[in-house]
Amino acid sequence: MARIRTVKPEFWTDEKVVECSIPARLLFIGLFNFANDMGCLERSPKRLKMQIFPADALDCEPLIQELITHGLLIEYSVNDVCYLQIKGFP
Repeated sequence: MARIRTVKPEFWTDEKVVECSIPARLLFIGLFNFANDMGCLERSPKRLKMQIFPADALDCEPLIQELITHGLLIEYSVNDVCYLQIKGFP
C-alpha cells in the first residue's frame, strides 16, 4: 500500500543523492511511498517501474544499482527473495 511521506530539505543537498542521476533521484523519492515502515521493500524492478514510472520507457534495474553503488540502498535476501532497504529511513 502506498504511503504519504515527505522529503526532508536535506535530501536536495545530500552528497550521495546529488551524485546520482536525476532519474535515480526520482526513483529514490518514489521508494519512500512504497517502502514499509522500516524502509524495506521487495526488489522488483518491474513492479517499481509500474508504481513510480508507469508512463515512462525506462529500466529501473540500472537506477537501483546506481542507488546501491552510492550507498543509498542496501540489498539483502531472505529465503531466496531479494529486498531493498533505504539507508537511514525514515
